[in-house]
Amino acid sequence: MRSIGEKLAEVWRLAKRVYAAWGVYLTMAAKAVMAFCAFFTLNQFFPGRPFLLRMIVVIAISLLCAVLPWKYLSFMAAVWLLAQLSALSLEATAFCFVVLLILALLRYLMLPASALTLVALPLLFLWRVPFVVPLIVGVTGVLSGFVSVGSGVILYYLLRLIAENLEYLSAPEGDTLVHRLLFLLKGMAEHKEMMPVLFCFCLTTLVVFLISRMKADYAPQIAVGFGALLNPILLAATFDFLRRPPAPESLIWGSVAALPLALAVSFLHRFLNYAKTEQVQFEDDEYYYYVKAVPKMALSAGEERSSGAQARPSVPPAENQENKEDASHA
Repeated sequence: MRSIGEKLAEVWRLAKRVYAAWGVYLTMAAKAVMAFCAFFTLNQFFPGRPFLLRMIVVIAISLLCAVLPWKYLSFMAAVWLLAQLSALSLEATAFCFVVLLILALLRYLMLPASALTLVALPLLFLWRVPFVVPLIVGVTGVLSGFVSVGSGVILYYLLRLIAENLEYLSAPEGDTLVHRLLFLLKGMAEHKEMMPVLFCFCLTTLVVFLISRMKADYAPQIAVGFGALLNPILLAATFDFLRRPPAPESLIWGSVAALPLALAVSFLHRFLNYAKTEQVQFEDDEYYYYVKAVPKMALSAGEERSSGAQARPSVPPAENQENKEDASHA
């Protein structure tokens, strides 16, 4: 009977073959699904433009996002949001545009590859499992990954504030534009949940990143487990320290629910990241050797054919050729 290790190794080999054969199509499908979820959710909370509420339009734009790079997904979602808000509230549109512009500058200056986090984190908040994002970004991201996580938290609570007060913001009569903008600014600054959650998510992302980079066996998995335990403890302590109401139970239990998914992503990131190259160092008694290791799955078809072809005989150096000619004349 085969051991558990052999079965897992077989599963990893199968996953590699599937990803190598269908990776492009799986990525396109993931983009389309993510875009559809984002557009559909925005339509549920901000039904401004009847044209954008049509299902055929949502599906068509989602399919367009499937062939675009990941970084354009957040741009498309931002344009969709502003288009819907512009039909409901001018103040909310202007305030949201300024916040999105600031977050975009932070993203492009510090973390160019964080577009997916800005779209996924607000959705996962609605699905009650937002804690999976700090764990995954910490394992798979870079040191500045906490910036994108914090940006996603700010964006979620901004959209939540606008959705909860949409009737006030969209009323044709009432307070002036300045009063409504000040209302949004004050609501973000004094929100009871945003600051504790923002601090906990950013700190957890940073801790998971540092632990996952340690030179130890199963360091990413240890980091994910530690982060899943740190999240609820840190969140409860922060709410208590700031004298805020107790943290919502959905946020605390969501950390435990996110653990299996984050562990699976940490394993897949290790075994299925074919595009990653590694710098290997070793030494002997006389020399240090620095080798760049490139995975075979990253080679193109032409490179594979050229590497498999028979090597040509090397041309002798010119100096050796001249020596042979002199010997023949002699």
